[in-house]
Amino acid sequence: MTRPFAAVRSLPRFGALLLPLLALLALPLPAQAQDLRSEPVYPTVQSSAPAEDEEPILIPRVTAQQENFYLAVSDAAQGSVDTQEILDQVRQSMDLSNAKILVGVDQKPNNLTGAAQLVRGMLLFGDSDALSDDWVENGQELGYVGKGWIVVGVMLPEAPGAPTEVSVEPGRNVTAVGSGAEDRIQGAGQQQFDAQNYTQGLIEVARASATELKAPKDSTTAKIIGFGVLGLIVVGAVLATLIARHRKNRAAAAMARSKRGDMLVELLRQRALQLDKHGAHPAAGNPEGPSTQASAAIKNAIPPLNARARELAEQYQDGGPLDADRLATMESTFADQEVLVAGSKALNSLLGSKFRNKDDWNAIVLTHRERLEDTAQFLNIPSVGQLACVPRLRALIIEHTNRLDEVRQWAGGSQQRNQTTAQVLDELWTIHHELQREHATAVQQARAANLKLIDSLRERMLGDRAAKVYSDPLSILDRAYARAEELAVVKQQENS
Repeated sequence: MTRPFAAVRSLPRFGALLLPLLALLALPLPAQAQDLRSEPVYPTVQSSAPAEDEEPILIPRVTAQQENFYLAVSDAAQGSVDTQEILDQVRQSMDLSNAKILVGVDQKPNNLTGAAQLVRGMLLFGDSDALSDDWVENGQELGYVGKGWIVVGVMLPEAPGAPTEVSVEPGRNVTAVGSGAEDRIQGAGQQQFDAQNYTQGLIEVARASATELKAPKDSTTAKIIGFGVLGLIVVGAVLATLIARHRKNRAAAAMARSKRGDMLVELLRQRALQLDKHGAHPAAGNPEGPSTQASAAIKNAIPPLNARARELAEQYQDGGPLDADRLATMESTFADQEVLVAGSKALNSLLGSKFRNKDDWNAIVLTHRERLEDTAQFLNIPSVGQLACVPRLRALIIEHTNRLDEVRQWAGGSQQRNQTTAQVLDELWTIHHELQREHATAVQQARAANLKLIDSLRERMLGDRAAKVYSDPLSILDRAYARAEELAVVKQQENS
C-alpha cells in the first residue's frame, strides 16, 4: 500500500513545509551509514518549486509485521512478491538478530530515483518508528535511523532482466559483523532477483540483513528481569528478616512465659498457704450484717480457689513450654488469690484485734470524707440544682459527716459507745454502699440532663466495688467480698 508524501501540484500551497523535508532526501549519508554502502545514491532536488505537471511521490506503508520484522510493499510491487511466504521464511533468521528490520519494496516506474531514496522516504514519511527522535538536530552527523533498527530498500525493475537495487541503512548502534557486510546483503538475493524470483530474493536480503548486521540486545527486558530478580531478592530478604524476627520474638515470648510460669508456681502455692492459714475470720456481729456475710463469702471461696491454684502449679512445676492461655489462667487465679488475701487481712485487722486499729479506721473515715467532697463538688456544678437527687445528696453530706465524726472519736478511744467493732464496721459499710448508690443515681440523672461532668469526678462517683479507685481497708474488703460472690457464681455454674 502506498501513499504520497509530496504532490508537486500542491507545493505552491505547502512548499514552505515540504521543501525542507524533501531537501533531506538529498543529504549525504552520515559517516556510519557510508561505511556500509558502496555508493551513497541520494538524489538532489532543485531549490525552486517543481513544475506543475510532476507526479506525486508514493511511499509504501507497512503491510505486514511479525515480531521485529516489518515489511512495506507498494501497490505496484504487490503482484511481484508473496508477503506471507516472506514472513514465514524470515521468522527463523529473526531469532538470531536483536535488531528491528524494516524492508521496503517498490517497483519502477515511479518518481523515486532508486532504493536509497526509498529508504529515506520511508524514514521521513513512513509509518514505522525507525526514524531517530533527534533526526532534526543530529541526523546528518549521526544518522537518521534510530537505535536498534535496520532499514532496507529494494527497488524492483520495470522490465524483466533489469537489475534490482538494494540499499541498506543501519541504525546508530548497529554494526557490521565483518567487512563488506553491505556487499553481502546486496548480493544475497541477486541470483533470485535476476531469475525474477523476487519473493525469494527478498527473503535472502532479509536473512542477510539479520545475520550480517548486529544490534546490541535490548536492555529493557534484561533490566525488567534484573529489577524483578532484585525485587525478589529484597522481598526474600525482608521476609527472611521478618520470619527470623518473628521466630526470635516467639522464642523470647516463650522464654518470658516460662520464667513467669516458674514464678507463678511459687506464688500460687504461697498465696494458697496464706489463705489456708490466715483466711477471713468469722465476724461476731449481726448475721445479716455485711461484715458477717463478707467473712462467710470469702471463707467459702478460698478452698476451691486454692485447689485450682495448686492444680495449676502442679501441672507446670517442671517448667517446659507454656502457652499464653495457660499463663493467663495462672495469672487470673493468682489475681483472685491476691484480692482474697488483701480482703482477709483487712477484715482480720479490723475485727480480730483486741485493740482498735486507729490507723485503719481513720483511713476508712478519710476515704468516705473524700467521697463526700466529691458530692459537694458535684452539687456546685451549674444547673445541677434541677436534678431530683440534689436534696438527698445534701442530706447525706450532713448525716454522714456526723457519723464519721462519731466513728473517729470511737476509734480514738475518747468516746465510749456500746458497740462492737463488727457493728461499727457494718455501720460504715452501710453508709459506704448508700453513698455509692446515690452517686450512681446522680451521674445517671446528670447524663440524662446533658450536664457535663469532669471525667475524674465521674470516675470516682461511679467507682464500683471491683474498681481499684480507693485503697482504704473497707474498699479493699468490699472488693474481696464482690469477687468472692462472683467466684461462687462461677463455681455453681461449673457444678450445674
